[in-house]
Amino acid sequence: MRKTLRILLISLLLFNLFIGVALAQKTDLSGEFFIPKLDYSHFKLDNGLRIYIFEDHKAPLAKFSIWYKVGSIDEPEGITGISHLLEHTMFLGTEALGKDQVHKLVKSVGGVNNASTYYDYTMYYEEIPSTKLELAMAIESDRMENLKIDKEEFSREKEVVKQERRMRVENNIFSSAMEEIQAKAFPNSSLHHQVIGWMNDLNNITVDDMREHYTKYYAPNNAIMVVTGDVDPKKVHQLAKKYYGNYKAQEIKRLKNIEVKQNQERVIKLEKRSKVPIIAMMYKIPRGDHPDMPAIKALLDILINNSSSRIKTELQKNKRMILESGGVTIDLRIPGYALLYTVPLSENFIDQVQEEFDKELEKIIDNGVSYKELEIVKKDSLKDIIFRQKDISSAAELVATSLIRYDNPKLYQQNIKRLKNLTVEDIQKVAKKYFIKSNRTVGYILPQKNKKTKEVEGDIK
Repeated sequence: MRKTLRILLISLLLFNLFIGVALAQKTDLSGEFFIPKLDYSHFKLDNGLRIYIFEDHKAPLAKFSIWYKVGSIDEPEGITGISHLLEHTMFLGTEALGKDQVHKLVKSVGGVNNASTYYDYTMYYEEIPSTKLELAMAIESDRMENLKIDKEEFSREKEVVKQERRMRVENNIFSSAMEEIQAKAFPNSSLHHQVIGWMNDLNNITVDDMREHYTKYYAPNNAIMVVTGDVDPKKVHQLAKKYYGNYKAQEIKRLKNIEVKQNQERVIKLEKRSKVPIIAMMYKIPRGDHPDMPAIKALLDILINNSSSRIKTELQKNKRMILESGGVTIDLRIPGYALLYTVPLSENFIDQVQEEFDKELEKIIDNGVSYKELEIVKKDSLKDIIFRQKDISSAAELVATSLIRYDNPKLYQQNIKRLKNLTVEDIQKVAKKYFIKSNRTVGYILPQKNKKTKEVEGDIK
């Protein structure tokens, strides 16, 4: 029981890795508020490739990364998971480099490399000695244009991805439930599926499908180059022109994401091999650069995230009805969602926990929050901001994600201003606007009794 619960709570807490960050340099809200300007150089090639350089000469190291504006929200039904599968395929080789040669080359100079796919971007990186920067740039240049897709190797790699899906989704209580809840919440947009895609689609994706997806999105005008560390911006610019300057820009036609407005609460009940129940609530929110986002994040901290938040204080500490709770926003270049969850002590507490949760949320909708609650959230957020600002890699990643999603490298400055200017009225406003029953999907994850999935539309009974 304890081992199962520990694994479950770790899975839940991993969702907090998605929370967006900003940057600032002052925590005394009563004094002058300084909004920092990150120190970086940037260039743009004639073909549209944007290059951002963050210098840090403390050690003779560099990190090179290429970000492509393509992820699972760009996938139509039938080929879901193709962006993540392409990430894997990119390591199968080019005409110049054989399978796994990228890993071997980077490792041979004392470096490491990897890649990741998310809902709205795909990113590849190499961490190398700064004297080997040209090697990393040459590798990613080759992969941008010259990917080789061998049918047999591709089939084997699909099996690797399918096994990854089995391990990370199908055999994970929380992840498998979240997949079904998310599909219920977003029946019409490409958020209907998760990044790894549906198993049936993975089975059916062909080499031709992959070649078309690669050709369509892996273009210089659909990418951002980010270089951090002990580098010279002029040298980076020269190497970028040498290895990427001859590539041609191309027209990018994106999948349209149109989610029909939700007018009533959606409910799904799932039976999983869990020892404890979980209540997961998805509230639809705007895209990640919307002016309301800082207020939404502050609301989650006040309601459910902080150790002194209302849900933790009332339901966990005072009434001892839940084991854990938390909330996170999924910030994307399309409207995303806020996920809030509670872990009741047992199935006997489910209805009562949901009722008490709704009461606490309704108090904020009806009466707002206190000035003290808001000030605590502001100060805590700014402390975290200061810590993150000291890491050049985190700062570069912040700018890169804002660029690849919203074409706005200064979003962090705008969000700092919004955070500083937040009022209690702003918190109540977003609570009324987004955190209402008709805008949410509730998933009840219950200890398994039988193999059937139960779904209920409308109000919770």
